[in-house]
Amino acid sequence: MAFGTDRQMFDVDLACAKCGTHISQLPFQPSGDRPVYCNECNRAFRATRGDDRGASRGGARGGFSSGPRQMFSVNLTCASCGGAITQLPFQPSGDKPVYCRDCMQARRNG
Repeated sequence: MAFGTDRQMFDVDLACAKCGTHISQLPFQPSGDRPVYCNECNRAFRATRGDDRGASRGGARGGFSSGPRQMFSVNLTCASCGGAITQLPFQPSGDKPVYCRDCMQARRNG
């Protein structure tokens, strides 16, 4: 399905949550748990986000926004070599194995 040509539209009878403009069709079926906005309000919102949109979602080169990385203090052992792990750049959930820096690098390089 190409954008703008074969996109299914849903008939609705709603008002824009920001400006009150009547909305009669949407490219999605609203669930009712989120506000719905007209095309003009959506465009205005997207324009205010500017170019920093990608960086805030990991779009900057390297996958991380600028600034110091938060580190979590842990007391774990590497699932591969059994070495001690005292800090991680994420909070482990306990349902996946955790690897030390060297073992993780080796796994990435195949």
